[in-house]
Amino acid sequence: MIAFFLCFIPSAIFAKDEHTHSAIKGVVKDEVGDIIEAASIMLKEIQKGTLSNQNGKFHLRAKPGKYTVYVQFLGYKPFEKQVTLTANKDLFINIKLEDTSYKLNEVVVESKSSVQRIKESALNVVAIDTKALYNTTLDISNTLGKVSGIKIREVGGVGSDSQISLNGFTGKHIKIFMDGVPMEGSGSSFQVNNIPINIAERIEVYKGVVPVEFGGDALGGAINIVTKKTSNTFVDASYSYGSFNTHKSNLSLGYTSKKGFNFSLNAYQNYSDNDYKIKSRYLDLETGRFSKEERWFKRFHDKYHNEAIIAKVGFVNQKWADRFLLGVNISNESADIQNANLMRIVYGGKKRKAKAISPSLTYSKRNLFTPNLHLTVNAHYNKLKSQNIDTLARQYNWAGEYIDKPGKGESQYSRAKYDNENYSATANLSYSLLGKHYFTLNDVYTNFQRKTADKAADETSNEGTFMRRVNTKNVVGLSYKFRPIAAWNIMGFVKHYNTKVKGPVNVSTGTTEEFQEQERSSNITGYGFATTYHLTSDIQLKASFEQAYRLPSERELFGDEALEAGNTTLKPENSKNFNLNASYDHTFNNIHHLSLDAGFIYRKTTDYIRRIIEQRLGGASSINHGQVNTIGGDFEARYTFKNALVIGGNITYQNIRNKERYSPSGQELIYYNDRIPNAPYLFSNLDASYSFRNLIDKGDLLSLGYNMRYVHEFYRDWESEGGDITIPSQLSHDINLTYSLKNGRYNIALEANNITDEIMYDNYSLQKPGRNFSMKFRYFFFKNK
Repeated sequence: MIAFFLCFIPSAIFAKDEHTHSAIKGVVKDEVGDIIEAASIMLKEIQKGTLSNQNGKFHLRAKPGKYTVYVQFLGYKPFEKQVTLTANKDLFINIKLEDTSYKLNEVVVESKSSVQRIKESALNVVAIDTKALYNTTLDISNTLGKVSGIKIREVGGVGSDSQISLNGFTGKHIKIFMDGVPMEGSGSSFQVNNIPINIAERIEVYKGVVPVEFGGDALGGAINIVTKKTSNTFVDASYSYGSFNTHKSNLSLGYTSKKGFNFSLNAYQNYSDNDYKIKSRYLDLETGRFSKEERWFKRFHDKYHNEAIIAKVGFVNQKWADRFLLGVNISNESADIQNANLMRIVYGGKKRKAKAISPSLTYSKRNLFTPNLHLTVNAHYNKLKSQNIDTLARQYNWAGEYIDKPGKGESQYSRAKYDNENYSATANLSYSLLGKHYFTLNDVYTNFQRKTADKAADETSNEGTFMRRVNTKNVVGLSYKFRPIAAWNIMGFVKHYNTKVKGPVNVSTGTTEEFQEQERSSNITGYGFATTYHLTSDIQLKASFEQAYRLPSERELFGDEALEAGNTTLKPENSKNFNLNASYDHTFNNIHHLSLDAGFIYRKTTDYIRRIIEQRLGGASSINHGQVNTIGGDFEARYTFKNALVIGGNITYQNIRNKERYSPSGQELIYYNDRIPNAPYLFSNLDASYSFRNLIDKGDLLSLGYNMRYVHEFYRDWESEGGDITIPSQLSHDINLTYSLKNGRYNIALEANNITDEIMYDNYSLQKPGRNFSMKFRYFFFKNK
């Protein structure tokens, strides 16, 4: 393959005109001075062209004469300039392209060059401009739920566990990165369900093929949270209060000196009583019988709070480094556990606690030693201490009543403490040649270890409880992209996965449990390709194929010490993924903007890791399921009028079927060809907003918004095994109002969610909050440097 890459180099190097003696050189930038890579530059008279490189620079040789320099890039107005080239004298011109894209309501592709390059790539990716959402109370998780093909599945209110479903894959199938670094091992105190949206500059959602630059072992897609990296000085502070005694606050600030010293701080907290009402059957604790009719109850043991501080200090824009930053992330979490994975099981004293500290190092340098050679290195160490507390020998019902019971603990007695250590290092080296050939080499190494710190705490523990749990991963990727013309590019890649798992395995053959510490390793190689072609400046087509692998996560292997049991015998998932995508983006008469996007997916997955629920006690665990096939698609449309009225929506359909016909013993499975249970397969979103500018004073902005979410009913269990219990269809409506003064310095927002007070479910009938309200105040100061 390396020889294949190198075969392009000689012809590219010597493919210059030996008969010309002059050149037109220049740099392409946008209105705010950001460079634009891969802009198309052409001399009209001789139809000779090139592309700007990663520094925005271009170089065209031509004979002396008069020429028309024509420059174009998607999302910007074309640029034309008449120039005269004289013999033996180079001409240098600066080109500034004017942005023509619209700022859409909430889920939009922002107009800066970094996101434009993402959209221009062969990968099927959506980039969410989060700046339009800073006045809302959304966290990262809720924001993702607005993207076509994504369903966010929560098990409760603020701080509750959330899983991301993306094009047929759920939970740990979808990898989450922050600035390209895997978030595995961060613990529950720092996850997408509690990180405020204000921390992010944009969110990239990759549907299918994931860039080699991330290196991770994503199976069906990935999410990359890109944090703020501005060199400007700013302060962003907010506070919100909402129903169920919910408080959220956030402080972000950044400072950069003239000499490049940089400091940034993000701090946030979330608190909620989560005492919303739910509907369930009453349990008579004396008889053990449930009532026939459901009643309304108020949750009474579900308080949640967490705090986090993310600080970075270092230097930017130096000769020896574009960015050199040392950072630390400190987070804390305390959560009551109200119920297990089944609604009928209620707890009144079960809790979890977690504290984490994570130092980090970031280094990046463009044009390292030679032009167009770029290096990025990220290193993180994460120390997480957690505790699962379950000491009350009681049984509760939803009325808050309880009876004493024999033994200890509501589910399984525990007050043990756990030490979790995770460290990761990511190195990415990229090189571009002549603005047409792009090479990337990436290596990601992660190591996770867990041990029980308090051995005397748990009388029900077995010898497996105190055995080491270690998971080591190393993923090496190499990619090559060829872009001969602005309208077409193609890329190919290969990834090698190496993993080692060490942990307890139950080897008992009788009634007495017996555990052994065993070690397993895997070495596998995946590959794929992706391509895109612009039929016109408005119509873009994309296609990709990937032989992907996904290594089991720490939670699937070792559990979560609370409600999730581990399974160290899990095998890596293996999937063949095929994606097609078509998009249309056009502006009419400078006042109407229409964008359409349609995607098709096919997945053939073996050793599919499926989460199952134990019906008696509500515990969860993961198993390898065999073969699962997925066929689906999504469609999104969005219309903007005068950058004031915005209407958009999307719909997703996923046909996820069990294709494992026989059990390991050879018996034919009754649920062959059934839909995978507890997995939504049809859902949609709709949003609309209207903005009034300069309503009271110049620089003021009033926005009114509406959101609708729909989920079609789906089976909770296997349909052919009598799984007639369904999660019902759900339709919810939200409205919001935002008013900004003094060009966004002072902001106030009002939100009303689920205004019709619908009963909302996601997992095994676990109910989410009903009608709720919130108010947010935000102050923003910005100094352009």
